[in-house]
Amino acid sequence: MLLQAAQGAPSGAPTKVLFIVGILVILSVVVFTTAVIITLLRRSDRRRAEEEKLAAIGTATARILHQIKNPLQTIVLHADILQDERIVSEQHQRREVCEAIVGESQRLVAMLDELSVYASGSRRTLNRRPVRLDDLVRQVADVEARESAETGLAVDSRRIGEATVNGDAYYLRQVFENLVRNAREAMEGQEKPPRVEVSVERLAGNAEVRVTDNGPGIAPDDLQRIFQPFVSTKGKGMGLGLAICREIVEGHGGRMDVDSTPGEGTTFLVTLPLHSESPALTAA
Repeated sequence: MLLQAAQGAPSGAPTKVLFIVGILVILSVVVFTTAVIITLLRRSDRRRAEEEKLAAIGTATARILHQIKNPLQTIVLHADILQDERIVSEQHQRREVCEAIVGESQRLVAMLDELSVYASGSRRTLNRRPVRLDDLVRQVADVEARESAETGLAVDSRRIGEATVNGDAYYLRQVFENLVRNAREAMEGQEKPPRVEVSVERLAGNAEVRVTDNGPGIAPDDLQRIFQPFVSTKGKGMGLGLAICREIVEGHGGRMDVDSTPGEGTTFLVTLPLHSESPALTAA
């Protein structure tokens, strides 16, 4: 058709036709090349996503096996010791060995429970009702203060103001117990007197709970990954505590943030909507 148009057109028409044909060829090449590039990029993205997923699974599996192997080795070692008649006949040593076996068994059960809680997160149902957040947080702080009296840990709960949220008291308590326990463990062995401050205040329709310690802080690289599962700055545990806490808080329509300065301390901030402004009841 273009040829017919060229034959019946003035002398300058063939040049124009060739120009148009050249443009069409160039556009076709560009479109084809773009399609190929997009296809390759999509394949690359899928491959990268698969590799990242496999790497994450490998990291999680390695951490789980490592954490489970240690208590199992201790249990097997002490069980083997009990076969020694000299140990069995000595009551004090026998009691120590048995206590070690029971302690490591309880540790193993606790780790498996934590793993189970994380794995069932998508099926976790929140029994939400009005909860006095200040009472709940104060109870957690008081328990920690009593248990830490002999270790020198100071727990400051003077800045706990009244706040009611629409939530599940059981799971919210789990969040704040975990944060306070993490703060205490982070300060173990430090020279300066360990101190944890727990506060609750109302701000712009939300309740804000802060747990602040004066521990060693968290390195910037670790801070970016602190809420990822199987990531831990401690040598023990599955590294699931903060991931579970964040899931619970987000299931309540809230959010969880962290701010830390190496050498000075760390603050975890939990923000939850107040009861009067809480969203409709949902399952987490």
